[in-house]
Amino acid sequence: MALDRSKLNGLALQMADDLMRARPNLPLSTSIGVANYKMASLAGQLGIQLDTRSGFGKTPANIYQLLLIGSGSGKGASQGLIDNFYFKDAWEYIDDVVYPKFRAKAVEVLETTGSERPIHNWVKEVASVTESGLLAMAESYHLTKIGGLNLSIDEIGNSVISKAEVFEMLLSPYDNGTYVPKAKRSDAESMTITNMNTCLFAFGNKERLFEGDFVEQAFLKLLSEGYARRLIVIDDESIPARRTPEDVVREMEVSEKIISDRKGIREDIKSLITKSNLGMTLPLSKEAVFEWATIKSDGDNYILDNKGLEQSVKSDMSERCFKTAKLACVYAFFDKDTEVSGKHMKQAFEVIKESSAAIAGLVKIKPIQERLLESLLNEEKAVTSSHMLGYKYINSTWTKKINEYIDLAKEMSSERDLIWKESSRKGVSYYRVTEQTEEDKEELDEIDKTEKQETRKRTKAEQLALLN
Repeated sequence: MALDRSKLNGLALQMADDLMRARPNLPLSTSIGVANYKMASLAGQLGIQLDTRSGFGKTPANIYQLLLIGSGSGKGASQGLIDNFYFKDAWEYIDDVVYPKFRAKAVEVLETTGSERPIHNWVKEVASVTESGLLAMAESYHLTKIGGLNLSIDEIGNSVISKAEVFEMLLSPYDNGTYVPKAKRSDAESMTITNMNTCLFAFGNKERLFEGDFVEQAFLKLLSEGYARRLIVIDDESIPARRTPEDVVREMEVSEKIISDRKGIREDIKSLITKSNLGMTLPLSKEAVFEWATIKSDGDNYILDNKGLEQSVKSDMSERCFKTAKLACVYAFFDKDTEVSGKHMKQAFEVIKESSAAIAGLVKIKPIQERLLESLLNEEKAVTSSHMLGYKYINSTWTKKINEYIDLAKEMSSERDLIWKESSRKGVSYYRVTEQTEEDKEELDEIDKTEKQETRKRTKAEQLALLN
């Protein structure tokens, strides 16, 4: 499904349009995703909270987002461009003026109590991070009473296993901003933190994620055990177009012009960083509550009407009202409203609907052998195993393992009544799969008939042997 531009948040759409002008290869969904993350990241620095009016109290106005996109797509550059277009002044103001003042006051308080606890400097975004690093940063921002955590994970396929403990730790911060120190931590002054805004922007290459190995299993487990209901997923399958030197120069010129044209908006965004906005809570309006209830009931009814859904899909459909409200709260903050309106909920839901479709698609990814069989069926001539190593979903290092998938695909071809052909030339094996023709069907029927006759003969001979 595609995003409906007329239903998107105005400021987020403007940011996305500017990004696509500067990088025409980026699609709307990815550009909107970058804008949403950056908006939520700034709101998080002020600790903006949402009151869902559902009995659960306050929750951070934060988002967790996963962008599935191929290598060389310019995902890192797109974040830098959005910063330069819209957020540069705000980030510099926090780093140079605001945070140092709050930090100095916190250090002064600690010194009066004789505490030697260090307080970290403010950072816009954290990339390589550990559990203890997250806790240390969260404690620093808690003590200074300003700041939020923005995490960027460049390749989620490498992290779902190596950083499994970090992902587990990030479950509670999404819901209520709670960080609980581990018992094994040696710091006697470690503290439990609540209402800490944490945003996550993870990137992944879908081909690398779904290679049928332990990474695929770990990723799907991550979705089913908590992240499907938390993540806004963007599945970008666009293929970048070729660019000429003239295209590159034009993009550079456009970028410089956008920076100049958006000076007023950058100053306006910077003006949001005020003491009165610090820790502000925005409740859902009456109309927003009804939008929440509509999304919730529609999701629950969808689950009732569709039996056998994957756990990831069920948790997303049941709880997507929550991530809709979080994104809507970010929109309301940038609109300088004191509550989240029904309009904000509708704008956010346009994004979340596409995320739900992406999640449903991910859990339906076919096994490697099935994709291999379909690829062979689409080939016009016989191919080698080396050729198969060039398929996107096949790891190019599987020079021996590919034979296992060939055997599985061969077995599947028989189950589907496809014709599997193998030939050898100069020691090299060639494979081809085709649909059955009438001649093939007659030949196979004759083989089946012969096998049945031979089976009956063997059975009769075995019975006679027993009588003797």
